[in-house]
Amino acid sequence: MEHITGAHTNNARHSIDLTSGIWRFQPDVFGNGERMGYPQPTCDIRFWREVSIPTAFDDCLPELRGYQGIGWFRCDFELAEECASQHLSLRFEGVNDQAQVWVNGQPAGSHVGGFLRFELPVAQLLQPGLNTLVVRADNTRRRGEVPGKERGWRPFGGILREVMLDCRPLIRLEHPVIVAEATGVFEARVTVVNDTGEGCEAGVALAILDASGRAVFSSAAHPASVDAHDAARLTIVGIAPHVMPWSPDSPTLYTAAFGLAHEAGFDEISLRIGFRTIERVGHQLVLNGEPIRLRGFNRHEDTARAGMAPDPEQTRRDLQHIKQLGANFVRLCRYPHHPSELDLCDEIGLLVMSEIPLYWWNGDTDGDQPASVKLDAARRQLGEMIARDVNHPSIIFWNVSNETHEQRPEVSADNAALVELAHHLDRSRLATHMSNHWTTTPAFDADDVICVNGYPSWSRRGWGCNPDDDFAASARWWNEHLDTLHRLYPDKPILITAFGYPALHGIANNGVGEDAQDDAIRTEAQAFEKPYVCGMTIWCYADHPWPEETFLNYMTISPFGIVTRDRRAKRALHSIARLYGRTFPPRGAPNLDNAPVVMVRPHLNDIPEVAFPDGYGIRAMRANEGGLWEDIQRDAEPFFTVEPGLFEREFGNDPSAIGRRCYLIVGPDGCAVGTISAWYSRDFKGQDWGRVHWVATRRAHQGKGLAKAGLSFTLRQLARWHARAMLDTSTGRVGAIKLYLDFGFVPDLDQPFAREAWAALRQRLDHPALRDL
Repeated sequence: MEHITGAHTNNARHSIDLTSGIWRFQPDVFGNGERMGYPQPTCDIRFWREVSIPTAFDDCLPELRGYQGIGWFRCDFELAEECASQHLSLRFEGVNDQAQVWVNGQPAGSHVGGFLRFELPVAQLLQPGLNTLVVRADNTRRRGEVPGKERGWRPFGGILREVMLDCRPLIRLEHPVIVAEATGVFEARVTVVNDTGEGCEAGVALAILDASGRAVFSSAAHPASVDAHDAARLTIVGIAPHVMPWSPDSPTLYTAAFGLAHEAGFDEISLRIGFRTIERVGHQLVLNGEPIRLRGFNRHEDTARAGMAPDPEQTRRDLQHIKQLGANFVRLCRYPHHPSELDLCDEIGLLVMSEIPLYWWNGDTDGDQPASVKLDAARRQLGEMIARDVNHPSIIFWNVSNETHEQRPEVSADNAALVELAHHLDRSRLATHMSNHWTTTPAFDADDVICVNGYPSWSRRGWGCNPDDDFAASARWWNEHLDTLHRLYPDKPILITAFGYPALHGIANNGVGEDAQDDAIRTEAQAFEKPYVCGMTIWCYADHPWPEETFLNYMTISPFGIVTRDRRAKRALHSIARLYGRTFPPRGAPNLDNAPVVMVRPHLNDIPEVAFPDGYGIRAMRANEGGLWEDIQRDAEPFFTVEPGLFEREFGNDPSAIGRRCYLIVGPDGCAVGTISAWYSRDFKGQDWGRVHWVATRRAHQGKGLAKAGLSFTLRQLARWHARAMLDTSTGRVGAIKLYLDFGFVPDLDQPFAREAWAALRQRLDHPALRDL
């Protein structure tokens, strides 16, 4: 059994990462785990599955795809003797949806809400040496909970985020909050906790540092007197002169460091902050005193690699890509996202809407008690979200609900009550709810900004079963209804928080084609150029898993993204970049030493027949060999870095074709040493062409004629399905170009800078096919 060990050197605050190491998992389909002794350290776990967390049920056993029910997780960990004198608490960043926790066989506590942090004090349950932690996770949907029975995303259950054991001094600082305005004025609040049996006299100081470590503000110690087993809240008000306000164009961050000194010791806690002011002025949204127009995307916390578990690398790439597309705003839908995602938004400069998963709520139709319980759950989650994330300067909106049935009076009243609660908990930000009933029952009296969702193109073409509907009618729909809404609320800005259209990657001339998505988004966006519309947010950035229910004819992946779940771009992406002000300057002359070029073979007759050397051959790829393909490319590629996931991005749109069109060249020992593909380009020059794609040979096997034999085989394969072939290459690959010329390919001179590139190559490659260019 692997034990997780936490080391430390002194009594200072530190955390032990319980996410590392091996955990055990056991499904509990019938809910008998507690009766069978699962919480006890003596439970026989020989047949529990070994897993790593964070993880979803779906990834623990393949049979649990889409599972809704109970699963048990267990780990053993070591606790050092010195830690026993500290305040000890288990911190869970997210267990979906209901969690019960046992430590050494004793109940430690519980929590409901799958996307929010909770902490459990466990000092009385732990012991120096070996300890056992057991977690019961349950993602069963229940009435009266949030989101409860209603949700528009797949409800992955499990321990979806990190688990830590926090070790803190008995006299310590907790719950730091800093409200920092663009002018430099701030209010800082922090709690001094005394878990000892005697009263304590302490002093608390605050320093605010810029990125270089220079103090822009520092205070003398503020006295704090705290009784035994009590806490005191301390407030420090000040001004930091000459600070740089935080904004998307200049996301300047500072470090706020609190220090606590008392007779028995010291504690400190620090956090990153930004000086930023967001407000509504009439029908304008104003950031740091200047009107701002939001250009954004909705993003789910989901990746093909990790599901809803953290995927920091992909999250960073997504957010940077969103920023590169010209966006300044992201709605982190439809639940509180991981705190590290907010950290990234703080760093790169993306404004954020954060929200709780109160979704499609239909009020008292479930009965009075479930409705009341649901409202209480929403209040609790809203409070937990604001308490966790209040120090992130990127967040400008707290959103309290999405597409609820506000034609019901109790739903409308409860949305307003939640907005007022958000105001009460944090007056430095704007509070909203999101409506898709706004054309019939607008109810925005309490909201700072009016947030509306609409899908008129899809409503007409899809749900309305009218595939020939004119997209211009959707723009007229927006124009009419937005003007009506503005007349009702002339002093409030309107934010389009979700609009879009579904598209299947690689599909065109179809109701769910990429061309239709592109047309719908471009046409509808024209209606948003109004002075009272403060921005638009496209639904959505990436395709994501849906519940396996009736959405779009039981599709299990929502196809509304402008990139696929594995992040392949759809056609609308470039149109959106232009909508968002991203300029694409005229393409400059490439580096002629390695310029991209295209070659074509106008027919597939007279293909040279070349056999593989003795011992070598070629075989079809299997769908699970993408990693092997990437390894070969990485070994062979001289010009760029082959990133993980390249194979999926290149070929994942048509997985059924991989076994027909993708090949591995194998050596005498049967190991793969090269790759080549007989792929396709469906719309090259307005026609369907075969495509020779991703030719590579491991360096140790180059010079043996493998590429020549592989190309001969591949062209004969293409001749079965196509009348012509093309390929992409670059002029730095002189040997490859000579091979292609020998096989009847010729330069395609219709591409930008093609003549200049081929003229430069002619100085390095003397070939008859190039002499007449």
